[in-house]
Amino acid sequence: MEGKKFEILMLFQLIFAVLVMLIGIYSKVTENYNLLPLMLILLSIMLFIMGLREYKRTQSFLWGIICLCISLYILFVAVKGIMIN
Repeated sequence: MEGKKFEILMLFQLIFAVLVMLIGIYSKVTENYNLLPLMLILLSIMLFIMGLREYKRTQSFLWGIICLCISLYILFVAVKGIMIN
């Protein structure tokens, strides 16, 4: 492990990406879309982690802020979807 250090943020991003994919596939196959707000919440967390990783990697606020804003918007849509149901 001298070349590259394994990041904990990468692990969390991978876990959330797999969960989003599994919920998306399950919803599409069963045509049961009740889990979409949960999928959107997990997606917003994944984008937040991507923004943190990008900021850490480049030390640039631009992509980190963009990912953070998209993450907050998706979280807002998910919470609004939960409140409507």
